[in-house]
Amino acid sequence: MRVLITLTSVWTAKSVSFCTRWGIVIASLAMPSFALGTSFTLLTPENTQKIELAVWKYATDTPLLLETIDWFGNLARGAQESAAWAELSRLKFMQAQLEEDKKRRVGLFVDAVGIADQALKLNDSDVRGLFWKSAAMGKIAEDSSIVNAMRMLRPMQNMLLKVIELDEYYENAGAHRALGRMYHKLPGFPISFGSNEKALMHLKRAHELFPQDVITRAFYAELLYDTGDKAGARRHAEFVLITPIADEDAREFAEYVGIARQVVKKTGVIEARLGSN
Repeated sequence: MRVLITLTSVWTAKSVSFCTRWGIVIASLAMPSFALGTSFTLLTPENTQKIELAVWKYATDTPLLLETIDWFGNLARGAQESAAWAELSRLKFMQAQLEEDKKRRVGLFVDAVGIADQALKLNDSDVRGLFWKSAAMGKIAEDSSIVNAMRMLRPMQNMLLKVIELDEYYENAGAHRALGRMYHKLPGFPISFGSNEKALMHLKRAHELFPQDVITRAFYAELLYDTGDKAGARRHAEFVLITPIADEDAREFAEYVGIARQVVKKTGVIEARLGSN
């Protein structure tokens, strides 16, 4: 089923530049812990900086990522902080994305789910835990049989809807973006619960919240093309093609640039900057 392939691109939501992501990090650190509903004893500014750097450079500095996982894993051992476990799940998710062997990759994503579960045992409304558990489940679904994958889709949908309810801004509106892609690519009733109407609602909202997000713009462009809005599709696709891509993001963003190029090609636009892969 095509959706099991296209879900690959739903989950990662790195900013185009580290400065953009870092601004969000600093803003979140400035929020009092009670506002986020969790203790941040382990997520000091210094520790958060290390984690964010490892996540940003995960594809270009794998040793740094692995060192960070070992360091923070030891630090979090026995901790009763849901946010700390959720961040460890996020790091494990990044490691899994780099694994080319299917069996080992699935095992790492299963580990990420288990770590996220630890976060959710401590706080079942932990936004990070909910998001990264659903993300890892999506990756497992891609490498699973259709029957097993379909079993995961409803729980993933429910977790993402809860993320939106709690904090729709998280990961550049990542839950809106993921749901939009899911609803777009899944078949509709009675086979599944795909819906272009719902897809448009979520991707439009993701774009409203983070209009510079390349992933959202690529998904939105493809959806608009499929629903007949070729002019809107071309506009979003061209945005993706002219947006500078940092070296650290090149591997991940190649897929979204590819989506944009296909939309531009199908809409008949002759000139489009090739951009970075």
